[in-house]
Formats: sequence, C-alpha cells, structure tokens
Amino acid sequence: MVRGQMMTLEGIMGALLLILVTYTLFQSSLVISPLWSEFSDAQLKQLAYDSLRILDGNSSLNDSLKGMLLSLDSSFTPNQDFINSLEMLIRPANYRLEIYWVNDSNVEKAVLVDNRPTPEAIAASRIVVLKNGDLDPSSPFYKSGAKSYTPVVVEVRLIVWRA
Repeated sequence: MVRGQMMTLEGIMGALLLILVTYTLFQSSLVISPLWSEFSDAQLKQLAYDSLRILDGNSSLNDSLKGMLLSLDSSFTPNQDFINSLEMLIRPANYRLEIYWVNDSNVEKAVLVDNRPTPEAIAASRIVVLKNGDLDPSSPFYKSGAKSYTPVVVEVRLIVWRA
C-alpha cells in the first residue's frame, strides 16, 4: 500500500511539473515569436534593397542609379526611364526617393520623389560614387576647380511602404 501511494505522488508531481513546463514555454514563446507586421517589414526591406541593387548594376545608363544622378540638374527631377524602372521593381508599394551628398563639408539633401510615407515605412540606401569629370557643370554635385578624377559620393535612399 505504501508503494502504491508513492507511485500516485510521483504521478501527481510529474503532471504538475509538465503543466509548469508547458505554461512557461507558452508564456515565453508569446514574447519572442515574430509578429506578422515584422515579417511584412522584412519583405519590404528586402524589396527596397533588391531594387536599389538592380538599378545600381543596370547596364543601361538612362535607368541606372549612376545615369539618373549624372542627368540631374538643379531642379532635382530624375529622368522618366529611371522612374519607370523603379516603379516596375517596387510595384505595388509606394516610395519616396532622397539623395544625400557632401558639399564643402556640409551634408546636402534633395528629395527626388516627394511622397509622404506612413509610420511603418522602411528605408534602404545605396552609395554611388561618381567622378567629377563625368559631371556636367550644371550638376549640383559638380565641384569647380576639382580634378576630373575627384570622387563625388552620393547616398540614394529609397523609402518604401505598403498602401
């Protein structure tokens, strides 16, 4: 009889231990499991990075990042070939396009496509290096008096969000 009571106590203790472990496991998994919005953000971030990577490696000068930057003037309006390529890559997402560069130790900023992002927007950027000799004197990046091989570094920032 003592032996039967001992096995019953072991069974009850084992069941309580399993319940405690299961409860702890479910409580902790709710904290560390990813939410669906985070999964969506990861897809948007990858979409933005991939779009910039494709446009940076594009062989056609008109719709590449470098070609778009070389054709900019003081109005900061990108050429239509570039806009068409960008919209085909990121459709159906909305986007905002900005550029940053250093001009006489000041960081300059220009907004090329001025759409208003939502709070859930994701940003991706790509660095493009231009040569001063490749730039037209009307270009906002052109440095008069600089040698033709002087690098001009421009950050292209793409901000993407779902409508």
